[in-house]
Amino acid sequence: MIQPKLIVTDLDGTALQSNKTISPRTRKAFADCHKADIPIAIATARYINGARPYAEALHADYRILTDGTLTYQNESLVYANEITKEQVQQIVSQLVHYGCTEHIAIPTVHGLFRYPEGIPYDPENPSPKANERQADDHSIGYHMELDTPFPYSASKIVATIYEEKIAVDIAQQAHCAQFHYHGEPNYSFLDPTASKLDAILHLTQKLDISLKDVLVFGDDINDIEMIQNCGVGVAMANALDLVKDVADRITASNDEDGVAVILEEVLSEL
Repeated sequence: MIQPKLIVTDLDGTALQSNKTISPRTRKAFADCHKADIPIAIATARYINGARPYAEALHADYRILTDGTLTYQNESLVYANEITKEQVQQIVSQLVHYGCTEHIAIPTVHGLFRYPEGIPYDPENPSPKANERQADDHSIGYHMELDTPFPYSASKIVATIYEEKIAVDIAQQAHCAQFHYHGEPNYSFLDPTASKLDAILHLTQKLDISLKDVLVFGDDINDIEMIQNCGVGVAMANALDLVKDVADRITASNDEDGVAVILEEVLSEL
């Protein structure tokens, strides 16, 4: 096992148990890593407000959010990899064309926008209620209109789509990447260069370390690149087989403190 100079963990299905809580053992393991001055980052598909309580509980110095498209050092944005306003408008127009408007979410550096949910948006007077978390740990967000041009570039667009060929066609027309969240009818559209690994690369440059110095944990498709390319990539026992196939280590499941098992091993070798 390496002595990591950066620890990166996914949240859902990894550091979080299936009931979306963090076990006392996992909390202690991360607290001990923090005391040992090992930088910690979370890497998640969640937006800033949905990720915040978990980042704080895990003593995360960095927050890689929305599948690697936004990276924060505590509350300060340090990296963004966005799709343009024109791409956003093209994707939204195609979602409307195909009738895929059941759920659309657009995270940006200005806030999270949703359709059909959300509260009214006034750029001159942003509402704190938009940042309130619902029971599912997701922000309420601002309401967006489908017949009004979207005003900002975006970190990604998430939409409920029930046919893969529709998502593929939209991505091709907008010249962006797309992928399907495992077990959900949701597709994410983002810049082709964006990924959790891309964000980690920027963090390694900021910290003046190598990818070989990074220990990462994950379980799903969007974790494959970082697990495959970092110094030690750890897959959870509950991970997809595609993730396990590229991992250096396989640990116990997220409900069996699998992340803590590895971190305790790291700490024992300090």
